Amino acid sequence: MLFEFADSEVAQCTWADGRLQLRFSAARMIDAQGLGAEGEEVVWAPLLLTLEGVEPWEAQEPGASLGRLRQGLVLHHSQRIQRLPVPCELQGVVTMELEFDQGTVLHARCQGLSLHPLQGAAVAAYQC
Repeated sequence: MLFEFADSEVAQCTWADGRLQLRFSAARMIDAQGLGAEGEEVVWAPLLLTLEGVEPWEAQEPGASLGRLRQGLVLHHSQRIQRLPVPCELQGVVTMELEFDQGTVLHARCQGLSLHPLQGAAVAAYQC
């Protein structure tokens, strides 16, 4: 499975002691094995994204980093990454930029990133 920032939904953001955690209630994931004639199979699942050793960034309340993501990317070893494998561990300097639908942009630089699934079933679609 590959996590994709665009359209994923952040339900909680916490930042304390150099650790930034984003809990996704509905993370957009692409099933790399389920590619068919119609394209990629998308599923939605809860995920936890953790950044360790976060350097201070532009003043921003964690509550401003909630909701649907318009886009996002990670820079690691000179690579621009828009899809991360699940689970994922990146060591070394990582820069992340997330743009939310409401216009908030979160910039963070850290010394390591991890992405892990949370308890809960993946679903093919959410309906309101």
